[in-house]
Amino acid sequence: MLGYNAYFWIVWLSLMGGLGSVITQWWTGQLTLNWLVILPVWFMIGPVGVGVGFHKLVSHRQFKTWKPVEYALAVLGTFSFYAPVLFWTAIHQKHHKTSDTIDDPSSPTHYGFWESFLTYRMRSEALQKTSVQNYCVRRIVTDKFLMFLSRRFIPIYVVWAVLLTLCGEWWVAHLLIVPCLLEATRVNIVSSLSHMKIPGSYRNYDTPDNSWNHVVLGLLTFGFGWHNNHHQFPREVVNSHRWWELDIEGLIAKALSK
Repeated sequence: MLGYNAYFWIVWLSLMGGLGSVITQWWTGQLTLNWLVILPVWFMIGPVGVGVGFHKLVSHRQFKTWKPVEYALAVLGTFSFYAPVLFWTAIHQKHHKTSDTIDDPSSPTHYGFWESFLTYRMRSEALQKTSVQNYCVRRIVTDKFLMFLSRRFIPIYVVWAVLLTLCGEWWVAHLLIVPCLLEATRVNIVSSLSHMKIPGSYRNYDTPDNSWNHVVLGLLTFGFGWHNNHHQFPREVVNSHRWWELDIEGLIAKALSK
């Protein structure tokens, strides 16, 4: 079995432990989950921070915006604690360059569902499976603030988790555990199921990879799931190519464009 990296040991395992605690306290009536708090928090760190910030802006440079807006999006995406922005961009660029080949670390075709859904980014050798010779990664490397968020990713997580723990279990559940795991599930679903032909999948374009659109996934992921469209036009900010393909992330990005 290949070894795991620091993200797995420090972030993922503690999130799983926290999830166990949240479920136990909810089940025994010691904790009430307020979804009117959880869902807006998830939307800001996930579809806005990761979807618009990490993906559309930093990883693809699909639109231009003001630096304060870029930094705010990068902070929101960082607080999803899915991955540092530099790693997120580098491994996503690798995915696009080698999509569904043996060199694509997130390909369910070659590595199976669970590897593509969850495990690949937690491997010790994950940093060796990235693409750093591209414009988007170079933009990060030359930006001191984005590099600070990348280099201090785990300390930021630890400090945030400790502060919330001192405030109480309610705060940990609503501002960390549940929103972050919702976002991890959303991104992982796109990484895996959007590269598998499942009921409801369709393709608008005959791309050389195994990318698919899916009506339900596309809507539930706020546009992230129109994956075949995205692989055909990776620099396109709004991926709506049919009337039902609502791309909320793309519309937000368009609204934030200058």
